[in-house]
Parts: sequence; structure tokens; C-alpha cells
Amino acid sequence: MTRELEPSGRALATAAARWASARVDRWAPVPPELDQAIAVDRDLAEAAREARRGLLASVSEHLAGMVPAETLERSAEALLMVPRERFVLPEDIAASAADSPRPLDWAGLATVSAPHMYAITYGILGLAEGDHLLELGTGTGYGAALASHIVGARGRVTSIEIDPDLHARAARILAEPDARGPARVSLLLGDARALAPEQMAGPEPLRVTFTFAIASPPEALIAQLPVGGRLIAPVGKGENDQILGLWERCFEGVLRHSAHGGVRYVSERG
Repeated sequence: MTRELEPSGRALATAAARWASARVDRWAPVPPELDQAIAVDRDLAEAAREARRGLLASVSEHLAGMVPAETLERSAEALLMVPRERFVLPEDIAASAADSPRPLDWAGLATVSAPHMYAITYGILGLAEGDHLLELGTGTGYGAALASHIVGARGRVTSIEIDPDLHARAARILAEPDARGPARVSLLLGDARALAPEQMAGPEPLRVTFTFAIASPPEALIAQLPVGGRLIAPVGKGENDQILGLWERCFEGVLRHSAHGGVRYVSERG
């Protein structure tokens, strides 16, 4: 039995209908002119923002008690502010306010993760105003946009993507201030593991996140964590045995590790 959409969901579906049929090939790179047309569609923006209020309520209820209250509040604000409809494929705009991942390629090698997973990840990291988030795996930039709202104007976000088409799309979406948020966001193209070590220095508290699953702990990056730095990554050799792990370099220099439950992320490329 199909559940009837809430009024906000119906409004979003109606506003998104024109974009669902805008392309012949769902998996072809999204052309810049289509991204621009979606960005200036005010009816769509209004419908999507209203639909995200339902998403916000769902995520907040689901994560209450799991994520520190201050982080959950900032994450909730970011989930409302960031226009997720611009980061998914045009064909998926009608589902952009759902708390579920959306694919970005036919092979399932890249997705826009479910909104609640960003809130969980940033909560475990203790991401806060003034931090530097180093994100390994940009996708289309949705996670970077959320983080920009959380770290604020005093913080910064650096994100690395291996796929040229995804990198290019993220760059043009995040070029718009209303999509990006207040923090400075730097996007790099290349292998995230190779480029990450050069990005780990700086005056701000460092937080590192992997947006793809890795077979074993990233020992080289963990060894470079500065005092007070934290790194989170889904680790597991198979799709069904991934565990979300956190590594933290304590102020006395001791490395602490903790596990935070089973997850399912796309696999590493590169």
C-alpha cells in the first residue's frame, strides 16, 4: 500500500515534475545550464524548504539522545537551510526531502547520503563553530554545505573528490552562497588519501571525515592527527560489516578509538 504524501511532499513533487523529465539519460553528467535553471526556480525552492521541515522533525526525533543537543540543533538548522534539491540528480528532486540516500551514478559508487547520517557523523565528531572539517569524498557537495553552516564564518571546510564530473558539479553548486553557507569551502580534485595529508595543518580544530567505506583503519592519516584532532570513518571489508569508527588525539597525546555502530557506505575508489 502506497502512503499518501503530506501536502508539503505533494507540493515538492509538483514543483519537481518539470525537472524529472528534463534529460534523456539519467546518468549523464548534469549540464551547468540545468543546474542554473534549478537554482533559480523559486517555486521549487519554496516547496522544497517547506518539505524539509518534515525531514527536520523526523531527523531530530530519531537522533534525540544520540547526538549532543548543541550539535543536533546546529545540524537541524543546516538541514533546513541547505537546498538538498540542488545536490541530488534532477530526476530525484521530488525525493530530496526524504531521509534516504540518493544515487549519483548507475553503479552505486557515489551517493548523496541520508541526511540523518550527516547529523550522526558531525555529532560524533563534535563538529562545532570555528572548526576545520576535512572531508574525503565531496560527491556533489551536500555534506560540505551542511558543515559550512555548522562551522560558521570562523570555520572552514576542505573537501576532496576523485570524480571530475562530481567535482565540477559540486564547484558550481557551492559557488552560490545560498547553497554553500557562511564558511570558506575549498574543493580539491584528486585521490583523497593522497591529498589529505597536506590539508591537515592549520590553526582551527581539525575534524576529518570519510564519506566512503575503507577496508582498514587509515593509519597514515590517524598518525598525522594533531592534538585535539578527530577522524571518523566507516571501516569494513564488506558491505555488511562496516563499523563507524572514531579516532581522537587527546591533549596528552594519547590516541583513543571508539566504535559507533554498523553503517553502510559506498566503497572507496582510487
